Amino acid sequence: MTLATDDSRLPSLFAHTTRKDWGVGVLAWEAGGKRGYLFEDGEERTMASGFHELMRKVEQPSPDQKAASLRLARVLASRASASSNSNGPTFSDQLQRFHEMYPGGLSDPKWATDVRGEGVEQRTPKHRAGQILAAQQALSLAALDALIGSQKYEQVWDLVVGALSHTDLVPSAQLKKPKSPTGEQQRDLAVALRELLYGKSPYEQRFDRYVTTLAAYLGEPARWEISTAISALVHPTEHVCVHPTVFRLQIKVTGSRSTAAARPTSAGYTRLLIVTRVVAKKLIENDESARDLLDVHDFIRLTLKPPSKARLSSVKSKSSIAPPAAEVAESDGETASEEDEEENDDE
Repeated sequence: MTLATDDSRLPSLFAHTTRKDWGVGVLAWEAGGKRGYLFEDGEERTMASGFHELMRKVEQPSPDQKAASLRLARVLASRASASSNSNGPTFSDQLQRFHEMYPGGLSDPKWATDVRGEGVEQRTPKHRAGQILAAQQALSLAALDALIGSQKYEQVWDLVVGALSHTDLVPSAQLKKPKSPTGEQQRDLAVALRELLYGKSPYEQRFDRYVTTLAAYLGEPARWEISTAISALVHPTEHVCVHPTVFRLQIKVTGSRSTAAARPTSAGYTRLLIVTRVVAKKLIENDESARDLLDVHDFIRLTLKPPSKARLSSVKSKSSIAPPAAEVAESDGETASEEDEEENDDE
């Protein structure tokens, strides 16, 4: 097969004239004078008619851009397939599956005791109520200010790991301590965490700064779980912990045209938080009142999490809600190994 033939199969690539950080993009849809572009960073952005000229066609894409084009084309193809699949999951499917496990819903005594830890004589670290309380106490503003003021920066991250290590919110691989962070990196992370939780600037700015600082500290790109879990515990009515596999499925269920980027961004988080609140509203409409966004998170995760490979064949015959993990991984270009890591740590 010649290069010309290969190129002819690629969708047209576009690039924004000023936002190079978005990477290249492909046209996802066009309606009402507006155009939607799916970009290399995983975000879908809408351009009004007066801004079409900001998008320029990439006439001679580089090898990396061609590879990005193929990934984006797969996302669009997967999206089109999902929308045309009449057997796809709906919110009613989720609710039915949830009630099969907890007939009383979010008010079911088993949910209240086993998941939330309500009414039990002794709460364990596995109980959401205990997790929230422990995180709020360990990472209070006073506690963080005391450690930062005494320059005990390393202890700040130790508190984060301590709060998360007894939960199922973050895969254990993401909680490994980096080998040799510098003193400056430890200080920057401690300050960024303090600002993330208690700062006054817009949360989007604080989130992006935290993710960037965390990546520098870890020596590798930060993942969704480690980037969102601590805010979800300290401020459970305001924030949600993102598990990318199931949240991508939830986006499809809600009918949104957006997608979840492979790596955390403030724009991506804002969209996923909106999706979470949509689910919370739907729960209320069905007489299910969530205590906080951890309840909504657990509902999403429990009803949409793909089965492990070991259970896949047996589960297929029992439920049509969750597609194979490989399909989810391919839909957004995230590698199967990353999905496996999340799946294995969650069990």
